[in-house]
Amino acid sequence: MVEQVLSGDRECFRELVERYQGRVYAITLRLVGNPTEAEDLTQHSFIEAFRGLGSYDSQRSFATWLVCIAINNAKDFLKSHKRREQQLAGEVEGATALFCGRVPAPDQALTDRERSALVSAALSRLHPKYRIPLVLKDVDGLSYNEMQQALDLPLTTLKIRVVRARCQLQEQLKPWLTNRS
Repeated sequence: MVEQVLSGDRECFRELVERYQGRVYAITLRLVGNPTEAEDLTQHSFIEAFRGLGSYDSQRSFATWLVCIAINNAKDFLKSHKRREQQLAGEVEGATALFCGRVPAPDQALTDRERSALVSAALSRLHPKYRIPLVLKDVDGLSYNEMQQALDLPLTTLKIRVVRARCQLQEQLKPWLTNRS
């Protein structure tokens, strides 16, 4: 499809946008925490991708290349707006099960919303260098190889940052977890 776009078929790029916009938006939202900013950054990422298609390496996954663009845009946004302490907007789907090790029962909606809000707040307090790898690994389910391609960091560095982020997150949630047991 990329080759078709490069040869002038812009409709193929529309198909790429439709295929990947949900993923790019979800990752961007989890990183910046603001739906409006995430929408803008998603659009900006696709514009950059379109402009940069000529430099796309077809040996790499298009999805990984596109996610890399989105992550870099989100990192730039976080740096320029100093949003480290901003509350992540919306719920982080699956975060409760991911970080608490269980799937919540339907009758515990209030507790689940409270837990999601706490996890979201704790995530938003992590430094971006830890939050980004953690979200990509544990929330979005990227492999370490995909993360390495997207973030252009050594594999060992990524693994260390994910472990440290999990520890920091656990430390932040410890008071709530202690009160619940």
